[in-house]
Amino acid sequence: MVNPEHFCKNAEAYLRFPAHTEHEVSLAPPRGLALGPRNKAGWDQPAARREGLRGLHHLHRYGMSFRAPGVLSLEVCCDFRLHDLDTVRWYLGHPFHTGLAVLKGEQLLLEHYAADFGPEGIHSIQSITKTSIHLLAGRLIDEGRLDPHRRVDHYLPEIGSGYAAWPVQDLLDMAVVNDYSEDFYDPAASVGLLEDAHGWRIIEGRRHVDLRSFLTAIEGPARRRGARMLDYKTANTDVAAWICERVSGIDLRGYYMEVVEAMGAESTVYMSTDRQGTPFAGGGLHMTLRDLARYGLLLARGGQGVGGARVGSLKFRDATRTRHAAGTPSLIGRGNYRNFFETNGSWLGHNGYGGQWLMVFPDQEIVVACFSGLCDDGGHDWAFIERLATLSEQVAAFLGK
Repeated sequence: MVNPEHFCKNAEAYLRFPAHTEHEVSLAPPRGLALGPRNKAGWDQPAARREGLRGLHHLHRYGMSFRAPGVLSLEVCCDFRLHDLDTVRWYLGHPFHTGLAVLKGEQLLLEHYAADFGPEGIHSIQSITKTSIHLLAGRLIDEGRLDPHRRVDHYLPEIGSGYAAWPVQDLLDMAVVNDYSEDFYDPAASVGLLEDAHGWRIIEGRRHVDLRSFLTAIEGPARRRGARMLDYKTANTDVAAWICERVSGIDLRGYYMEVVEAMGAESTVYMSTDRQGTPFAGGGLHMTLRDLARYGLLLARGGQGVGGARVGSLKFRDATRTRHAAGTPSLIGRGNYRNFFETNGSWLGHNGYGGQWLMVFPDQEIVVACFSGLCDDGGHDWAFIERLATLSEQVAAFLGK
């Protein structure tokens, strides 16, 4: 009788070693994931980042994909007057520009791509992904299943000292202080360890840990500082997503399937995950520009999607706007960071690493979606994002005349 364990071990040996040799096969790291200068992965090197952001859904170690059963139709109604706006002309001519789309309701008023990109291209939306947890947390808060004033360890008893004593609301507002750091211009920042956990880089010689093991190991102060200030940490979103999953009893994979179906995505939407299959809620979504615009419309509508789907809360969306001052000061120089959104009470927006930007104006159902490829050393220029926010405001003001 064949011993399956013995067979598997010998099968592994057969695959690892070529026939009639005494030498081990030399293993090279996967393309794009090995570390290089600036302690960044190959895909994230300045000269490669533009292409890397468009191919990350192929390069990441782990992931999943979704297709919606029904597509939200967009009516192409080009408004060429938008090209006369100074900010639009600046962006369309900028070497970092990859794609720009403007929706008003379900009318596509502007769609423009750089010469090396196009409508079928998939692009990482990076931290814009965080807004998906705005939707999920808002729905759970609205249903009375999640209390944002409870401590994190009320929902996650296993969490480490870096998060245990903080209220959930401080996760949503990026107001947590702990030992995790996220300065993309600092080669030693711990965001690099997070990227190893969710499969965007490989740190040679370091034992790989999954995403939630990494989050549990974050340490730090037992409680908050005196002043409430923005301390932007992608890890906050993944802790919040973990809480939402535990409270709702719905696995995150199933939730993201709901989101893709609710937005009526036209093309395949990809999600980076860790080795355990846990979606990277802090930045793991990849999609086309038109689908990012569709997602923006879903956000503008408070998570009310196609076919009556409900993946968010209108009440929570509106409370985010009216009580934005209770959040933390925004780094784009206007408004506040509140409930995984930048907002000044009128618009809702979010940035993404590498120059991604999404801003929605719920009252007019205006959506401005931008894909970019920053090529500087760090890849996260707040001044560039601020100009995209200005562009979005001017587009909305023009369309509101």
